[in-house]
Amino acid sequence: MSDIEPTSLEQRAKDLKIEAQFRHDGVYLTGPDRIELLSDELPDSSFDGESFLLASFGNCRCASDAKAIRQFDAHARVPSGVDQVALGHETLQLILEAPADSPFDRGDVVVITPGHASEPIDPLSFEPQKEGVLAALGYSYRYLGGLRRFNAVPAKAPVFVKAQGFGNLFNKVTPKKDTSLISLAHAEPFACNYGTNKHVFVIGEGGGFKYGVPPRSVLAYLSGTARMAMINLTIVASVPDEELPRVVYVTGSQAKLDQMDEYALVKDLRQRGTKVILIDRKDPAIIEKLTEHGKSDVVWTNYASSETYDQAVSILADGGNLNNYAGAVDPDLLIRMPVGKASEFPSLEEEARGQVDAMHHNLGPNDPKRFRGLARDPRVALIGFEPGSDREKAYLELIPKGSSVLLSSPETLSSDFKPLDEEELITDLFIAGPPDEAERSYSQLETRLARSAAVNFVDGDLLVPIRSRQAHYVSRHQICGENVPWHMTNTSEPHSDDMVEQASNPVSFDWMVKGVCGLRSVTEMMGEVERDQPFGSFFAFTELPDLPYVEATSSSFRSAAQKASGLVRQSLIEAADELEVNEDTWSRKVEQALYRGYGVPYPLNLA
Repeated sequence: MSDIEPTSLEQRAKDLKIEAQFRHDGVYLTGPDRIELLSDELPDSSFDGESFLLASFGNCRCASDAKAIRQFDAHARVPSGVDQVALGHETLQLILEAPADSPFDRGDVVVITPGHASEPIDPLSFEPQKEGVLAALGYSYRYLGGLRRFNAVPAKAPVFVKAQGFGNLFNKVTPKKDTSLISLAHAEPFACNYGTNKHVFVIGEGGGFKYGVPPRSVLAYLSGTARMAMINLTIVASVPDEELPRVVYVTGSQAKLDQMDEYALVKDLRQRGTKVILIDRKDPAIIEKLTEHGKSDVVWTNYASSETYDQAVSILADGGNLNNYAGAVDPDLLIRMPVGKASEFPSLEEEARGQVDAMHHNLGPNDPKRFRGLARDPRVALIGFEPGSDREKAYLELIPKGSSVLLSSPETLSSDFKPLDEEELITDLFIAGPPDEAERSYSQLETRLARSAAVNFVDGDLLVPIRSRQAHYVSRHQICGENVPWHMTNTSEPHSDDMVEQASNPVSFDWMVKGVCGLRSVTEMMGEVERDQPFGSFFAFTELPDLPYVEATSSSFRSAAQKASGLVRQSLIEAADELEVNEDTWSRKVEQALYRGYGVPYPLNLA
């Protein structure tokens, strides 16, 4: 088949805008453990010139998709009671139409910042709503997702997202001649990990915060053979030799560890002086092996389970950081933090001042930098203090007058403060009392903690039962105080600055591509990948809807071609030839062959 005559991106966008006005396919969450390929249409208001209209080129599967599929509207970002939610957040899209006052034009290729709200909103209107969700791409919308062929976004969305602390909603892509669509679609997981590592912190001498993965540290990736862990380790390894980690522990199945032992990334780290220790997750001596060369300054839990959480707690160095990467599929799994007995203070006033100064919060919703003391607009709870006691009064003296306050005995609250409303979230929680009572109080109030809340067990001496969901980035509170053994962070909600890193100067992730499909085979691909848990990236091409799910090797492509016909067959044959030439490694040339055979213009070749 002859090459497709190239057209401009602007002309391609005009053509696709016409298609967008008709029913088109998409893959949707429709219930717990259920995704479906459905035909849908955009609202008429999407074409009034006041909205952003986009076409998806495709989407990479993310492990977080599996969690959303399993939980559906029990997920913190999926609206309650919805019938369908468009899936997919690792996507690359083409702007078909933009509002007149927008800095974007028809024909711009963009990656989309996935986190949109740090306060509950109505995902249809982008208006604040108490019963709403912390909206995000691929979790919260019917009309926006990487696995919808066409998408619509309200004109107000970019301004709202920027005000929420996530930067630009849309980020222009400037593709290089050898960059693939799939590598560009990795902007989101790249930014997740790049930002995650910026959020990691330890406390240095004098109580100051030190941000990022410490140089020459000991690191552990528990269940760390998966795709996101390898992206993270790639970023960790992108430093001068003198700043590389001394030791990297990785646990996983022996079969995947054997594969990992051959990765160029692992061989390069070892050659540069880092000890990379690969440990079978079923090894009965796993804790001893995870501490053989010292406890870990930073631990990432991937695919978290009770077992990995317990391992993390056992191997963390004093003052280290536990990164609960992406949370757990089961939101009720517990991270048990051992908080020591609190120090004694010369006076109640010094105790109150010391414990208030120990609190710390993020400067902003997605800002890694932290500050000490009460929140800027504090909503404080003092629980377990004897009502009306001098100790309670000492803490109240340090709370700004007029603040919302919750006491164990609310009727004793001074008129200097407002009673904390039942719908208000707590920014600063101080819990006094015996361990069993303190644990019970924490469990009762954990779901009322605001994003970036600070919690202080002022008497300590307990195991704090932190639910995985509450240690996720939708809340990401901190347990504070000198009696706290380590600190918590989580997956970063990608900031547009970090998305742009990959969009403008892309790292190639072609080596990670292990399977592809068209839009109509996504449900099959998702099911097989979830069942078999292979390593790698798996991409769905929305513009090539009838491509079967196929492993990214020339032999698999040829085998699939024998069962196909017409354009699909031709597309697979031409791509197989390119894969064979490149020793079964993905590349832009493979994508160009797929598009050429399918009879569709390859978008990155268009002017």
